[in-house]
Amino acid sequence: MDTKWRSIKPTLAVLAFVLGISLLLYSGAGWLYLFVSTSPATRANLWDAFRADYQQTTVFRRLISEDLYILLNYAAHPEVYGSAPLADGDANLLYQVRRGDQLSATNSPVELFGPGDLPEGYNFLLVYAGGTVTIWKDGQDVDVYGDGVFRGVEEDWDVPGYQNMVTSEDQSYLETVVCLAAAKEPVDYGWSYGPYNLVQNMARVRTYVIWLLAVPPAVGAALLVWSILWRRHRRRGMEAIGWFTGHIWLEVKALLLMPLVFLWSGCGVSLLQLFVYSNSGGLPWCLATPLPLWWSCLYLNDLRYNFGHLRTHSFCAACVRLFRRQELGWTVQRRMDRRAVLQFVLCVPFFLMWLARFPSLYQRYYYSLWPLVLAGFFLVGAGLIAAQLKLMTANRKTTADMDRLLTHIEAAGAGSPTGALDLPEDSDLREAAASLGHMEDGLRAALEEQMKSERTKIELIANVSHDLKTPLTSIVSYVELLGQEEGLPEHARDYVRILSEKSQRLQTMVRDVFEVSKAAAGNLQVTMAPLDYAKLLRQTLADMSEAIEASPASLRPRLPEEPVWIEADGDRLYRVFQNLIGNALKYALGGSRIYLDLTVAEGTATAMVRNISRDELPQGVDLTERFVRGDASRTDGGSGLGLSIARTFTEACGGSFAVQTEADLFTARVSFLLTGRRPEEEPPAA
Repeated sequence: MDTKWRSIKPTLAVLAFVLGISLLLYSGAGWLYLFVSTSPATRANLWDAFRADYQQTTVFRRLISEDLYILLNYAAHPEVYGSAPLADGDANLLYQVRRGDQLSATNSPVELFGPGDLPEGYNFLLVYAGGTVTIWKDGQDVDVYGDGVFRGVEEDWDVPGYQNMVTSEDQSYLETVVCLAAAKEPVDYGWSYGPYNLVQNMARVRTYVIWLLAVPPAVGAALLVWSILWRRHRRRGMEAIGWFTGHIWLEVKALLLMPLVFLWSGCGVSLLQLFVYSNSGGLPWCLATPLPLWWSCLYLNDLRYNFGHLRTHSFCAACVRLFRRQELGWTVQRRMDRRAVLQFVLCVPFFLMWLARFPSLYQRYYYSLWPLVLAGFFLVGAGLIAAQLKLMTANRKTTADMDRLLTHIEAAGAGSPTGALDLPEDSDLREAAASLGHMEDGLRAALEEQMKSERTKIELIANVSHDLKTPLTSIVSYVELLGQEEGLPEHARDYVRILSEKSQRLQTMVRDVFEVSKAAAGNLQVTMAPLDYAKLLRQTLADMSEAIEASPASLRPRLPEEPVWIEADGDRLYRVFQNLIGNALKYALGGSRIYLDLTVAEGTATAMVRNISRDELPQGVDLTERFVRGDASRTDGGSGLGLSIARTFTEACGGSFAVQTEADLFTARVSFLLTGRRPEEEPPAA
């Protein structure tokens, strides 16, 4: 479950980043459009939707003003409106219209003369009389006119009586008294216009504003913060996307740029029309703006992770590489001939095109000098083509000689006997062939001299090592016998002990030198057989348990329980790890840890020995060379052959050996390919 969750985290981090930025873009564009491209009345209606009292809104003032003017017009021209100027069934708004002492129209059950006359549930009263308006709300007078100047519906009541408003001179308006009362909490009476519908519209507007302008930026900011906290997982996700896009052909990416440019053009024009000209006809294009944005981000992410090898995932480049691989199978002569022919063929269409145009040009400019000029051009072109054909013939001779020269060099490099390369006297490469012959003779003589010297040195080392083995064995035996004598003084026993240690070390050194000399001469015998790599390492650790316990460093093996089958010589490989572990125990920093790991990956088993060196490791020195030591000042009697023997035996068994030093960290790797073979079962004893 934890592994699955770790694999999902990069996807979630990328999705959170994309959704967070998209929501912030949408909400930012919405707020920008609201403040830039909408009217003050629209913005006022949006803010009014969050008022607790609907009677404090601009829409309510406009509603009351419209109803007031309707009632005034009804009083002046009752024949136009009929008997009911307003909806009688909507009791949320009560009205009375009086003309002098006569009641013209009403839907109120009581007389409305002042705030004290309002029925229960009503808290707003407007009274128009004598050309001015008086308003009471919750029993308090409302300042209707302020300084007497009307500045707009968003700020003031749109009612008669302002100094800067034109009032009607009709006497009937002055004789009319209009009363309008509004309910504090409107009730649904089934009418689509009125205070109740106004309250419902305010609720709908609040919902739209919250879910379209408030929630998206909050969610987007939360998702963006989440993606920032998970930036490590987001980076892994972007790397995975980069890996996927890196395998798409470059031609497909270039082809997809055309719809991307089309999308950007459409979205850009629509955004310009929306914000500058307030034309919402291209709103779908505006909503699709994140699509080209993230499409472009994919291109940028692809360039970030795949810029260095864009051409490697290209159909054209693949075709070129395929042709190049096929071309490399040709001889040098054939390759250069093909290129020369291709160069010539590419020039021919231009000449043929002008040749086809010559008759029409000649007829058009028959009476001018143009035909002569064109004829001159064609003659020069024909001469150049003839010269190029001649040069191609000469180049073919040179490429043929070059092909022979390269074949001769290849044969000489492979060690095949070759004679002198005899080229014609007029060949461009005759001097190069002669110089190559002299160089070949000199290299052959130097190589023979070097091989002779190397063989002499190896034979000398092998002979000396072999001659030393017999007397050294006698010395070791006699020292052991001398140590068994009784009655020897204490200082004599110390001498015998020292002689025994030094003779054993000398015997080991002679054996190492002898084995290295045999390996260098190619006489090292190996017996290949399938073996369990892990079991061999456990056996080596068990045999060296005393040295491991005596070492100031602690050894930490990490070996698999199941068998790891490889094919090698068990004795030689045992010696390899005996040297490596012994080297680590001897030279590791006191109190540190030595790690022995065996891992299997991609069909290869690799054993790795790591330790911190007690002494400073040299830089730029191949520690696997013979007689090379990590510290030239060491006086522990080492021969400098341990790593050389380990490398030689590993390579003789078909494995690979590598040593790496980083500061004081020493790492040795011994790798073998896994094998499907298994040891043959021994027949049961009769």
